[in-house]
Amino acid sequence: MPAVDRPAGGRLFRAFLSLIVGSVAALGAACTGTDAPGPVVTPPAQAVPPPSTGEAERSVYGQAIPRHGKFVVVNIPSFELVALQDGAPVLQSRVIVGRPESPTPELLSSIYAIKFNPSWTPTPWMIRNEAAHYMPPGPQNPLGRILFEMDNDQLVYLHDTNQRDLFNRQNRAFSHGCVRVEKARQLAAWALGVSEKDIEQMIGHGGTYAVPLPEPIPVSLVYNTRFPNENGQSVLYPDVYHSHAAEQWAASPHAARQVASVARSEDVEPSHRGCEAAAAR
Repeated sequence: MPAVDRPAGGRLFRAFLSLIVGSVAALGAACTGTDAPGPVVTPPAQAVPPPSTGEAERSVYGQAIPRHGKFVVVNIPSFELVALQDGAPVLQSRVIVGRPESPTPELLSSIYAIKFNPSWTPTPWMIRNEAAHYMPPGPQNPLGRILFEMDNDQLVYLHDTNQRDLFNRQNRAFSHGCVRVEKARQLAAWALGVSEKDIEQMIGHGGTYAVPLPEPIPVSLVYNTRFPNENGQSVLYPDVYHSHAAEQWAASPHAARQVASVARSEDVEPSHRGCEAAAAR
């Protein structure tokens, strides 16, 4: 298979940055290791009429969603992915996001290719602290059988997983920052414009190879504690990253002193975020 060219620096989707409306910053906090309380359902959100001109319309997803083409929203507090086609949701999936100590960041990126039967190489941090090791393609690979290649510098991707039982948890903050997708095969089929049977055949070919998308699909990772469910009701979800407390701590003199102390350390790990093998501990 020919190599898949990665879009340089995300230039194709810089314009989409203006579409994102205010979201809460996803900052880390201590992990509790317990399931969070369930979401609180409130009456359906009032629809906001679309503008009479322009390429985007405001949506109840806390986003300005393009009227044309494909778009993916991942909302971190609700552990949910929504795929939209021409402004309308066509697929919803549970996801697993980063743990509070390795949070999934808010960002705008794009899927430009789908890699089948990926291998997995842990980061140096994972090797040193979790005894992680290289995993070849196969059913035990922590990336599963599908990896969605994304254009960003945060080492954050969407991918399948071999730990499907974790999707049954209410609190699904277990990863090192990447987003594990329950309906990865359905999402891949929609992204490539093929059937799920075609996806299974592509997996069955064996070996690791990538298939470029007909055109890149914008992906927005957001942090909205209020998010609509499948019935259009506005639901209040737990603040899984305790973002408000983290914001207050970040503004304190103590935070400035600790940041300075860490910067002087000789053993600083810049980041251990990325696609990973570790499960909830």
